[in-house]
Amino acid sequence: MQTPPLRLASTLLTLALTGCGTTTERGSPPGSPKGGDVPTTARALAFVAAEHVGTPSSATEESDAAEELGSDAVGTELRYGSDGKYDGDMLVVAVGRGMDKTPSDCGVETSEYLAGCVETDQGMLMWEDVAPESDPGVVYVSVDKGDTTALLFYAGPPITGDPRELDMPVSTDDLFAIANDPRVDVTTSQEAVDAGAGLPFWHDPRR
Repeated sequence: MQTPPLRLASTLLTLALTGCGTTTERGSPPGSPKGGDVPTTARALAFVAAEHVGTPSSATEESDAAEELGSDAVGTELRYGSDGKYDGDMLVVAVGRGMDKTPSDCGVETSEYLAGCVETDQGMLMWEDVAPESDPGVVYVSVDKGDTTALLFYAGPPITGDPRELDMPVSTDDLFAIANDPRVDVTTSQEAVDAGAGLPFWHDPRR
C-alpha cells in the first residue's frame, strides 16, 4: 500500500481547516527547547521532527502543504519504514503565515472529507478513515501559534477511528509535541538550522 499523494492530502487538509477553523495560541511546555529568530529551513524542521519521533528512512523538502500557508511557508516530508516496496509512513510538517484563522466549532462544521474533528488543549485534531484497498486514512494536526500556523499530517497505519485511541508508530501526542515545539515556526534556533544542515538521512531530489 502506498501513502496518499501529497497534493491530495494537502488539498484535503485545506478543506478540513476551512470547515473546522484553527485553535488559539498555545504556550510552550516547561523545559521545552527554545525557538529563535533565524529563518527556518526544511532541514531544520526535519531535525526537530526526528528528535520527537526518531530517525526516518529519508526526509526531503515538501511544498504542497507549505503552499497552503503562503509564500514564506516551509515544509518537510519524512518517511518511516520504507523498504523498496512500501513508500513508508509519511509525516509532513509545514509552517507559515497564510492560513485563514477564522475560528469555528468543528463539532458543528466538520468537513465532509473528515471522519472526525476535535478541538483539544494542544491544538486541532482531524482525521480521515481508511478506505480499504485504496487509502490508509490520514491524521491532521493544526496549531495556531499567533502569527503563524503549524500544519502536520501523518499517513501510513490504517485509521479506523479516533487516532488518539489507535496504536500508531507516531502517536497524536507525538504530532502535537512536534507542532507545539517552539522551533517549529517560520523562525527557529540557529542550533536547529545547523543540525539540519548535516542530516545523514536528507534526500535532495535535485541532485
